[in-house]
Amino acid sequence: MDLGDANIRALRVLGEGSFGRVFLCVERNGPKERKVCVKRIIMRNPKNQLRLIKEEIYIISQLRHPHIVQFIRSFMHSGTVNIVMEYAPNGTIRDVIHTVNQSNGRLGERRLLHYLSDMILGLEYLHIRHVIHRDIKPENMLLDANDRVKYADFGISNVHVPASQQPWQVIGTPLYMAPEIMCGAKCDFKSDIWSLGLVLYELCLGRNPFQSLLRPTDPFEQVRCVVKVMAQPRLDCQVIRRRYKPIWARLCELMVVYKPEQRICLPDLICIDPCITQMIYSRYFNYDY
Repeated sequence: MDLGDANIRALRVLGEGSFGRVFLCVERNGPKERKVCVKRIIMRNPKNQLRLIKEEIYIISQLRHPHIVQFIRSFMHSGTVNIVMEYAPNGTIRDVIHTVNQSNGRLGERRLLHYLSDMILGLEYLHIRHVIHRDIKPENMLLDANDRVKYADFGISNVHVPASQQPWQVIGTPLYMAPEIMCGAKCDFKSDIWSLGLVLYELCLGRNPFQSLLRPTDPFEQVRCVVKVMAQPRLDCQVIRRRYKPIWARLCELMVVYKPEQRICLPDLICIDPCITQMIYSRYFNYDY
């Protein structure tokens, strides 16, 4: 398929959605070739969409971190915007969850710590740069050749803005969306903490805590009611305690808290357990940019 750039050759489709498709491609740079991902966004309403797309491109072009998918460049072609990004060959955290479920096993605690440390470091970098991801979920956490987590898909991210801004639109993935966003309130950095807690819960148990009470066709309002009932004041994680050391249930219970003012913040999360603190601090000095 011709993507509109002579140096890029599409190999196959990696995924698709309402925005368009993501392709695995080979990019030629002189005599060298490398695999890249190209997110091809079809502009059905350029007047309204172009601003949002430019915002996404601006955000990801400013980010450079081992746990953020690297932006390479972008170009336009025949009513589409094409974003060229680093290719992470080992799938996503969703694939990890799926594999563990298929084998009726569980993720080892060392690997859990490995993934959580990656997620915390990447999220810390985003928040330092005043970026709220707003759509953290297993599908948006890619795995590179070294099995390291990299955040992707900043299509609905936003630069943190003053409190005077109008309430944020309700956008994101309902099963991972913080309650304050569900209610149409302005989100903040702790909204990402909620979503991260749900990803950790799913890594531990192989399922989202709310999905057993919901059907795929249930309306958004039903999702909001289930979340309110189950996570107020905080999510019960006793099932995790029966499978893992107590720290993993405690982490989820501190992150998946209904009221954001009572939810743990990222700096406290880093210091909650010596193993987490040691892992993260040892890697502060070993970044490979």
